[in-house]
Amino acid sequence: MSKIIYDVIQRFEVENGVPRLVSTNIQVIEGGEDLMSLATNLLDKLGFYDKFEESRTSQYVGYKLKNPKKGAKRYQLVLTPRKEGLCVSVSRDVLENNILCLEYFHGSDPYNEPYSSILGKIWILPSKENIFYKSMQLRYPNFVEIGATTGSFTLNKRDELEYYLGDISDDSDFRDLKAQNFINLPEEFDITSLGSSNCYLVINDDRLFPYSWQVCITSSEVLKEFLGYFGKILMEQQ
Repeated sequence: MSKIIYDVIQRFEVENGVPRLVSTNIQVIEGGEDLMSLATNLLDKLGFYDKFEESRTSQYVGYKLKNPKKGAKRYQLVLTPRKEGLCVSVSRDVLENNILCLEYFHGSDPYNEPYSSILGKIWILPSKENIFYKSMQLRYPNFVEIGATTGSFTLNKRDELEYYLGDISDDSDFRDLKAQNFINLPEEFDITSLGSSNCYLVINDDRLFPYSWQVCITSSEVLKEFLGYFGKILMEQQ
């Protein structure tokens, strides 16, 4: 049976040194704890606890290797229940080869070296790769060049877009398409609106564990796929 977390805020006023309860606000934290229970059950079925030891605090559940290499004592996986869902943190060295990094090309620096900045990082669900790929091609036609859903991709390179649409550039519909399907400024980019938001997870920095990246999951199906995928990778570590 899954647990439910409650946020309880009580306000007191003190008169002549005597506290008096003024109000109590109780708020149910939905989603996070249900997904937490599901996550720990999934890890158990994977045999995760054979290689990892669990550490529980009031804020999160962390997992470290039982027999790590010398100096490797960091958490490899952290589960943090929140109101909006379950946040899952995984060490960067595990995530970095399995995600897509979207970039903005600024030009060349003073040393004539190409300079780009990161717009955002995402993990694309393996079961939804085809859907994501097609939706990205509709919005960013030059996305066809990479043919993959990991690595790095620059969204604002006009030359590639002109190449793919060049033969029909006189058509007004495609002039409109070219105007709409690349970004002119980094501020125009919204990583949560890439066409098929249910096909990917946004990767964020983890402030508490800066050596990790974090995703926030609100769906049990997505959680199963994410932990199934990265749980196996983590278990292969020595």
